[in-house]
Amino acid sequence: MRALLLSFLAFSSLTVFGQANDLMITEYVDWNPGSGWAIKVYNPTANPINLNAYYVQVYNGSNTSSTGSVQLGGILNAGASIIISNADNTGSSADFKACSDQVRTNLGGVNNDDCIAITLGNTNTFVDMVGLYGVAVKNQVAGVNNALKWQKLVRLNGNCTRYTSTDGSSANSWPSSASVSVTGWQVEPPTCLSIGSNFSPYSIGNTLSESICQGDSFLFNGQYLKSPGTYFDTLSTGGTCGQITQLQLSLKQALLGQVSLSACRQDSLFYHNGWFRNDTNFIHQKPNAGTCDSIINVEIRFTGPQANFSWQYPTSDSSQIQFQNFSTGSVDGVLWDFGDGDSTTLFDPQHQFEGEGPFKVSLWVSDSEGCGDSISYWLYIPDSELKLPIIPNIFSPNGDFMNDTYHFDINRAPADFEVHIFDRHGLEVFQSREADFAWDGKHQGQACGTGTYFLQLQWEGEIYKKFLSLQR
Repeated sequence: MRALLLSFLAFSSLTVFGQANDLMITEYVDWNPGSGWAIKVYNPTANPINLNAYYVQVYNGSNTSSTGSVQLGGILNAGASIIISNADNTGSSADFKACSDQVRTNLGGVNNDDCIAITLGNTNTFVDMVGLYGVAVKNQVAGVNNALKWQKLVRLNGNCTRYTSTDGSSANSWPSSASVSVTGWQVEPPTCLSIGSNFSPYSIGNTLSESICQGDSFLFNGQYLKSPGTYFDTLSTGGTCGQITQLQLSLKQALLGQVSLSACRQDSLFYHNGWFRNDTNFIHQKPNAGTCDSIINVEIRFTGPQANFSWQYPTSDSSQIQFQNFSTGSVDGVLWDFGDGDSTTLFDPQHQFEGEGPFKVSLWVSDSEGCGDSISYWLYIPDSELKLPIIPNIFSPNGDFMNDTYHFDINRAPADFEVHIFDRHGLEVFQSREADFAWDGKHQGQACGTGTYFLQLQWEGEIYKKFLSLQR
């Protein structure tokens, strides 16, 4: 798979005094007659901030000690704002008392040479401030003189200079001279502060458009992206929050294909560096130079008949055998070899064996596509003068009324006659002392499975052991 890689480094060249940049004041209002005020505090980070560590403090004139301090509390979520006011101040106007806020304090009022600060702890560790600490200066903001008196200040989007960056002369920082205008703010007539956040610390910078193949990934902002969508990364520089790099990620449609393969059931098939012997389905990704991989749905099927047969010994002539062809699948061609030099193409033949002996009987079957299968069994034809019964070595209790029980075709048996049948684990599944026994292929009412079983016959003082095949 091909993965496209892109990442952006975040760096900062801010000169920081004291507290790290987190909270910021984004709006300020001073109400006539200058005693009622409110500020909006914003969380520009990607994580919630616990406000219990922060205070709001008022510094009047050139004081270096606060004239009022209130501890904040609660959690301020990422991108959220909180309005803090002193609306309970008895000097506040009736209009201001009607404005909404989340924190209402008893802090004193301010005028245009006073300061309102957010601090870390009840100290002079400043996080952000409106006005200049320790200097009674009537600052000029956005070209408006005495801008902190009976005005509303709104921080402009992208202005992320906090009081920690103030040096008295840099852009957007609070100067120590009323002739130097503070930038990065907009001055408006005093109105209520709006609930929520309408401040955006970032501006859209580069917009990237990338497309990846299905199953690939794209490294952006430290994450491997696999789904289409719009993603953002930030680049912080200088005294601003920085820019957002926007990524538009899309997926290319994979090329789809279908491969169907077949082979004879008894064969094997080689595909995509592997051998297959059974029916299967799987997905194969095929590399394509210069474009997306192809998604290939592979279907492999094995066809052809499966050979199988059974036989019965007629009671009138033990050497005249009736064969039943139980082959499955599409059978178009049949060939029997009886192991005594004779053969036939009949489907269910009878055959007369001459003489005693084991005979290897084989059956070949084939279909119209040329797929074939074969199977062989050994038959024992005893001498006609022996008293031992014909012992069948296969039966098929499948309910077709042919060879459904295992039995001997005898009229009588010696007094010591016993039949025991065991499975391949040595468990006895059937026993009888009756000459006309008939086993239905079940043990304790449950059907025994297809496989090889073992027969033990006691006959006139001798023990005979044979293999028995049960076919369903």
